[in-house]
Amino acid sequence: VEKKKAKGKVQKEHPFMSTTYSPLPIIQSIPHGGLDIPVELSGRLAITETTLYNECDLWVDQLFDFTHPDLAPLHAQTGHAGSLSVTTLSIARALIDANRFPDDLANPDGPVKSQTSYGQEIYTLPLTVAEKRALRDTYWGGYHRHLAQAMTDHEDAARLFLDCHNMAQISPSAYAFPGAARPKICLSNYGNLDGEPRDAHTPLSCPPWFIQTAARLAKEIFADLPMLEPQPGVDVPTVAINWPFHGGYILHKYAESQPFGLMVEINRGLFVGNQTPDTPIHPPNLPAIAAIRERLFRWVVGLIHESAKL
Repeated sequence: VEKKKAKGKVQKEHPFMSTTYSPLPIIQSIPHGGLDIPVELSGRLAITETTLYNECDLWVDQLFDFTHPDLAPLHAQTGHAGSLSVTTLSIARALIDANRFPDDLANPDGPVKSQTSYGQEIYTLPLTVAEKRALRDTYWGGYHRHLAQAMTDHEDAARLFLDCHNMAQISPSAYAFPGAARPKICLSNYGNLDGEPRDAHTPLSCPPWFIQTAARLAKEIFADLPMLEPQPGVDVPTVAINWPFHGGYILHKYAESQPFGLMVEINRGLFVGNQTPDTPIHPPNLPAIAAIRERLFRWVVGLIHESAKL
C-alpha cells in the first residue's frame, strides 16, 4: 500500500507569528517526520502504510513547531516566536534516513534502508546499488544541502542546533537494547551517560555542562507528563543523557563547533502510546502534543537563558 505521489519536499522555513517577535536563536533539523513514498519506489514496497506510520517520528513537526498559535502567551512573554530555520524531509524515514552516514549503503539501517526497526524486509525485490545511490543523492542529499545552507546563513545568530526526533516507548527488536523501556526524553551530545567524552576520538556536540544543564531543566519541566500506557512496575526516568542514543550523522556533521548541538528524542509513549509494528494508524493526539510543545518551548528558552549565565 502506498500513497499516490510523494511531495519530495525537503525544506520548510517557518513563518513567525508576528514581526514584533524575534526568532529563537536556534536552527532545527527534523529528518524523520515524513510519510511520503518516493515516486521511484512505486509498486516496490513489501510493507504497508501501517508499517510506515509505526516507523515514523510521528507528529514531530507539531511537537517542535515553535510558531504554533497555542504558544501565543509564551511568544508575548518571551518576545520570541519560531526559530531561525527548520529543515524537514517529507519522505518516510523507513525508506530514506537523513540521519545516517551517506557511504553506509550496505547497512539495512543506513541512509537508504532495506529493513525496518523490527527486522521486516522493506522491498519485494532488493534495490540495486545504483538505485540506492540515486535515492540517496536526491532525497538524503536534498535534505543536507538545505540544512548546510541554513547553518551557513545563520552561523552568526544561532546559539543552539537542535536535531529533533521522537522514539518508540519500547526499543524495537532490531535496534540496540531490544525490549528496553526508554526514558521520557533522551538528550544526546555523542558522549557518555554524563555527557563527558566516551573516548579520545569522538568529539562532543556540546560541552558536558551544557547537556547537564539541559537535562536538569528538562527534568524540572517534563516530570509531570504521564505515559499514556505505562508498563506495570516500570518507572522510566524523565531524562537520560546519551541513552538509548548517542546521536547520529546529523549531530556529528553539524555540531562539531558553535553553535552547541543537541539531539532531542521525545518518547512517543507520552502522546501516541506503547506502539508495536502493527499499531493502527490514528490521528494525532492534539492535547498531548500541545502539552509537550509548550514544555519544549519553555525548555529551549530556559536553556538559552541558563547557558548565557555560565
